[in-house]
Amino acid sequence: MSQSINLVAYESASDGRIYETKTELIETAFISTALLKELKKEFPLVERKIYEVLGADEHYSIECFNDADIERILVKLEGMFLSVLKSDSERLLGKTDFQDDKNLPSAQSTYIKSSDISESISRFRTLSNIIYIFSLKNSKYSGDNSVVLKLG
Repeated sequence: MSQSINLVAYESASDGRIYETKTELIETAFISTALLKELKKEFPLVERKIYEVLGADEHYSIECFNDADIERILVKLEGMFLSVLKSDSERLLGKTDFQDDKNLPSAQSTYIKSSDISESISRFRTLSNIIYIFSLKNSKYSGDNSVVLKLG
């Protein structure tokens, strides 16, 4: 089972509050339960209040990643990505097939089950999509607290 992480821009006002009156879904990415659990263990989610109407006190809360943790989360995700690449390469191609720095790994001489390749591609895609959404928040919206990475 997976959840999504959404990069959402809310309307902000001079009072520092963010409002649902005007929202834009910038990007979304699916995250596995295991990966989300791993991130939450080291980087607890924070609650943000979203106000429904300008000037009113009616609000609801959302769980999102703390802006202060984004860079460290990226470092962790990039490390996980490298680990997945290494372990999947070793598992699929065998350790000796890619130790020659002059040649790229090749699966031509080895039979690899299609399901194993599909599984690796799925892990790669999930992790690269999560890295992308956190990178987007960090590079384009790091100073904007009205743009949040929330669970969807």
